[in-house]
Amino acid sequence: MKPTMRHHVLLSFVICLICAAAVVHGDEKNINKLLNNQVIVSRQIMCVLEKSPCDQLGRQLKAALPEVIVRNCRNCSPQQAQNAQKLTTFLQTKYPDVWAMLLRKYKT
Repeated sequence: MKPTMRHHVLLSFVICLICAAAVVHGDEKNINKLLNNQVIVSRQIMCVLEKSPCDQLGRQLKAALPEVIVRNCRNCSPQQAQNAQKLTTFLQTKYPDVWAMLLRKYKT
């Protein structure tokens, strides 16, 4: 996969996470709390990879992922795009193996 396509898929997944977290939890402070909670992050990863049952946030992620990837998140706000960059760095650094699995699963 070309680096540009890889970046697109990673950014799309992260934006999806932001959108779902914003719907469920609201503001940036709560998004940071979600990212710092390894149990929540792991649960969502396992859900999206279809390795465990999904909670409400996980179901939102799974439902939104195809739309986000295909439409390139046209409806994201500037704040969501800004958070996406932060989250991309977080996930690539803390969960590189998961990123590889997500790329294989969701590449277009």
